[in-house]
Amino acid sequence: MPLVLILLGAALVAVAMFNKVPQFVPGRVVPPRVPARPGSVAAPERVERPRVRMASAKLTEQGRALLTAVGGSALIIAFFLTLSGF
Repeated sequence: MPLVLILLGAALVAVAMFNKVPQFVPGRVVPPRVPARPGSVAAPERVERPRVRMASAKLTEQGRALLTAVGGSALIIAFFLTLSGF
């Protein structure tokens, strides 16, 4: 239980501090480009792999304060649960 609270609290505080959230970008097949000049060779199609990028969370000051308070509270609760041996 404390480990889950630590992970949750750290994630919430990190989002509040950096104002970024992970975003999944699915992979896709990029079609080949048409040659600009006659007689030139077209580029083969490429495959872009799926990836995770950091996107803006677009948080207001109240949202950042809320995430910091909830995340910090989760970390404090995890600390005291660990001290009590739970």
